[in-house]
Amino acid sequence: MKNIDWKLKQPKSLIEKILIIVIILGGISAIVYFVSLLFPTKQEKGVQKIESSDKKVREMADYLGGLPLTKNQELKILFEKGYSLYEDEKYSEAIDTFQACLNLKTEDTEKEALLILIGKAFYTIGKLKEAEDHYQEALLIGKKVNDDEGIASALGNIGLIYRTKGDLDKALMYHQEALKIDQERSYKKDEVSQLGNIGVIYRYRGDLDKAYKYHQEALKIDQKIGYKEGESNQLCSIGNVYYVKGDRDTALNYYREALKIDEEIGYRQGKAIDLGNIGNVYSAEGYLDQALKYCQEVLEIDREIGIRQGEAMDLGSIGMIYESMGDLDKALKYYQDALDIEREMSIRQGEAKGLASIGNVYYLKGDLDQGLKYYQEALKIDREIGIRLGEATALGNIGLIYQAKGDLDQTLKYLNKALNMFEEIGMLEQIERTKRNIERITQQMKNKKK
Repeated sequence: MKNIDWKLKQPKSLIEKILIIVIILGGISAIVYFVSLLFPTKQEKGVQKIESSDKKVREMADYLGGLPLTKNQELKILFEKGYSLYEDEKYSEAIDTFQACLNLKTEDTEKEALLILIGKAFYTIGKLKEAEDHYQEALLIGKKVNDDEGIASALGNIGLIYRTKGDLDKALMYHQEALKIDQERSYKKDEVSQLGNIGVIYRYRGDLDKAYKYHQEALKIDQKIGYKEGESNQLCSIGNVYYVKGDRDTALNYYREALKIDEEIGYRQGKAIDLGNIGNVYSAEGYLDQALKYCQEVLEIDREIGIRQGEAMDLGSIGMIYESMGDLDKALKYYQDALDIEREMSIRQGEAKGLASIGNVYYLKGDLDQGLKYYQEALKIDREIGIRLGEATALGNIGLIYQAKGDLDQTLKYLNKALNMFEEIGMLEQIERTKRNIERITQQMKNKKK
């Protein structure tokens, strides 16, 4: 990839100038696809909207419960077939094969492992209820036979489901329980998964320093034990932290390191996330044609593999690019398609980001009432699930709506709320730009009084 001149192009049209204002306050959180997310990592894509993605499959804790060494040859052959399908990212076929294994005679820990594998496959293709049902059944077996490794795996994977749904408090509780067991038993690969998952939750909450600490701790362990998939995962997550901080050069370097590893080990879903995150950086820097190329490539991979949440993020990222290009009707279509998937999967954080992005389109179209409606819906969800970046972004965007309506008192009220949250989170770029907006509006109000 060629080196990039990171100097942003000067906006030419009115729509480009307005869009820059929206991106200033919508930016990373509007963070899964817009900052919706946007930034999953392998543990977990981007008004700048685009957040980076975390690599969720590799965030899941592995547990095989002795299946590779089973003395039941029929079970062993069928398990190996299912696991090969899973590794080849043929998740629906893997589910059918693992379920066939359950019809055979199995030990308790073997059944526990099969249930977790089925849950992981369901989670990957976006069927969260089915995933949780299988994890909970596995957890009951683990507790029955006092299998700490299986218990920790089930707990951590249940935590991922709650994080995906937007219940960060419950997700953190499950991840911390799993981490405690993993550290006590020295399950290193699972330990790094939980450290990374906790880091992602702190990033969503806006505690970037704590998020960085957890990801760095996980990365050191991955490198020490030679766990390349985990290393790629943490590089991606650290890149996301830098992206949210506004340091896109450093973020890009981490994404490229993650991409190199994923290409070496042949992990297509991880490669798709890396490419999407790189595309988000191009988009944020104004290189829209390159960004669109990356995002379309990612969408193709996610659809081919059947990753519904990834597809939603990709659609949102493409919508953001068309929004930046000024093609608002096309942007609206992609945002709505993404929102439909997020609602179908009951992913509330993604829903909030989709609502915010649709609000941006209506703002740019001049339909301020519709824009305000969608921003308020996004704000309500972000507050309910504790996504502070999304909440700050929504507050700023609502302020812009009131500015366009000419209500400068309300504008200042919302921009100051947004500024306070950006300062608490530590988003330097948003802080400076929001301050400049507040200064301009304050001066405008003073001029009116003269």
